[in-house]
Amino acid sequence: MPTIYSAATDGGCRSYGPTITSWDSVHDNDGTTHSFAIATAGETNNYGPGVVVNGSGQYTIYRTFFAFDVSGISSAPGSAIFKFKSYVYANGDIIAVKATKPDTSTNLANADISALTGYTSGFNNSNLTAYSAKITGAGAVSAYHSIVLNATALSDMAAASTLSLCLMNYDHDYLDSAPTSTSTTAQRFGVYFADSSGTSNDPYIEYVLGFSHEVSGVATGDISEISGVATANIASRSGVDT
Repeated sequence: MPTIYSAATDGGCRSYGPTITSWDSVHDNDGTTHSFAIATAGETNNYGPGVVVNGSGQYTIYRTFFAFDVSGISSAPGSAIFKFKSYVYANGDIIAVKATKPDTSTNLANADISALTGYTSGFNNSNLTAYSAKITGAGAVSAYHSIVLNATALSDMAAASTLSLCLMNYDHDYLDSAPTSTSTTAQRFGVYFADSSGTSNDPYIEYVLGFSHEVSGVATGDISEISGVATANIASRSGVDT
């Protein structure tokens, strides 16, 4: 399958205010103040998607942004999977959403904590454009995690020259639901970025153009019959030419 690696402009943003003890203040931060971006790290244990509240009731939100050059894609892929590798931490539910930053030439900046398509003060999931379903639960550390991109993302891969997406915590950040525990709460991922050495740890998208010539994961070239009918005598399946 064709592969597109994330641009080196990828990175993470952290919001810690303006009022660190107010969930709404930290969540709705537009990036004017009390936000910080890392754009040139190879890997980080802090700046993957996550929400942290300490025993003093101080909130921190982390959002992670990626850009992919999709200028060579002229029609929506039949399927696509975004893969990123976790680093140190892999805790909590996450989701991919449409973002407005970065592009493939300009590094992520502090103000980009709010670079979410549909961002507005008081935003929640109803304002955002999801690029995936919720990815549930903790995963293996230092392993690739796969996120199936939805039809909206596939369409944008064909319509735009750059696909920008954000990984964010689902349970609290995406749904705008403050953690209720008064004790320390942490749902966080560490992430490898495109600045890591080589490409073995880099984020990337794998995609299939058009109809996938498989039946239940088996290439049609390796199938002689379907339900007793020779594949050579089947013009189409569900209206799609074989």
